[in-house]
Amino acid sequence: MLSRNFSSIEKLKISERGFNTLEYTSAAYCESIWEQFGIPAPRVALLPKASTQFSNLRKIFEVVDSGDADAIVLTDERHVLALDDFRSARNLCLVPVVNMTGRSSHVADVDFDVADPKSIIKTAGLISKFAERRARLSHRFLLADSPASRMLAHLFVSGEALTPVRDPESKYFFAMKGFLDTNSTVLIAEALANRGWLDRHFVDRHHQCDPCGSHRLVVREECPNCRSANLDEAELIHHYSCAQLGPEVDFRRGNALICPKCSKQLRNYGKDYDKPGSVQICGECRHTTSEPAIGFVCQDCGVSIDGQKVTTVDLYSYALSDYATHQLTDGTRQALHSPPQLRDCPDGLQKELRSFTNDLPVLHDCVVAELIYEAKDEIVSRRGEATFTSLRRLFAENLQGHLAGMATVHSSTERDFVLFFHLTQSDRETDAQVILNMCEAVLSDHLQPRLRILWGGSDGAIA
Repeated sequence: MLSRNFSSIEKLKISERGFNTLEYTSAAYCESIWEQFGIPAPRVALLPKASTQFSNLRKIFEVVDSGDADAIVLTDERHVLALDDFRSARNLCLVPVVNMTGRSSHVADVDFDVADPKSIIKTAGLISKFAERRARLSHRFLLADSPASRMLAHLFVSGEALTPVRDPESKYFFAMKGFLDTNSTVLIAEALANRGWLDRHFVDRHHQCDPCGSHRLVVREECPNCRSANLDEAELIHHYSCAQLGPEVDFRRGNALICPKCSKQLRNYGKDYDKPGSVQICGECRHTTSEPAIGFVCQDCGVSIDGQKVTTVDLYSYALSDYATHQLTDGTRQALHSPPQLRDCPDGLQKELRSFTNDLPVLHDCVVAELIYEAKDEIVSRRGEATFTSLRRLFAENLQGHLAGMATVHSSTERDFVLFFHLTQSDRETDAQVILNMCEAVLSDHLQPRLRILWGGSDGAIA
């Protein structure tokens, strides 16, 4: 594989002047670009392997069958699903994917068109960058065989964050750039973020269908009585003399307006009556409302979801943390070793614990506890997941206020943790529970919180 060093990625900005006057073929132009980047013709593996349609690629690239390649060239979009197996079989997890299918794909690193000088320059720059960063990667990550290690190594050599991109063909309505399986990719990224290897950055918020996991939901106004979307807007009429207020349809008798309460005819707007607003009338059950309910319908499984109970899912991009970058480029350091019970804790908690490693007496006194909410299932079934999440967030804020200077509260998507700087057995059984009870007293529903001790500093430091 390429192993040259390049001074700057600014080579991507090589001037295109003179392209239209070059008396060379496209292959000759590509060769000139490779030379300007100081690289030989890139060695590429084709996917699919047999591609007569792209036989002229051998004039642009050096096509190889072995794993010693600088890039993968994707020539047929129908073979995208085979990319992971293709990479693994040829040990090509750390080279860019060059897309020549003519159709955009989230798994590709760059689109290549031999007739487009910009794409040629961009491809040359990307292959150069991958080669330069691959040369800096620790040997143990060059041979990484676990999905998590491969993800970390790929993010390093690409020099890019793991980012969600829109994908209308996916039931999640997004995909992770450079990776095929969206669900497993997010799970691995979350686990790495919880261990301090990746930093999260909020991107978007989706609504999710719990039964099938789809994010393809249609939002609509519904009748709060029967949940039908068959709503019609009707103007309200207010009859001055008897104070009757109702939809116009109740007053309408042919061309006349007759009050359904006192049977008088309404003749003059502004004198006999006015129209103070409008309401929605359900075409199914005839229920009248001024505030329709908000509901969702899943486009994959068809289930209807109450807008008050719909689950929200936050989308993040993931960038290598400083800790991860150091580990990826230093073969003499060992990987992060956290006690097993702390490996799924939020990255903020992991970082704070690591910051104590230079002050072992302080770390020795620390205690990490998880907050358990005994009333969670009852609240979710009665008021929905969104209400529980809101109560949990308010409780965590209250708790942090009460524990200022004594502890810090850290939250992940599903769990809350408390890092106590000092917590004795007596504190756990008395003062701590009193504070928990105080923090939930102001909530509309009691969460019934309790502490579950996960780890104490005396159990062993985090490296």
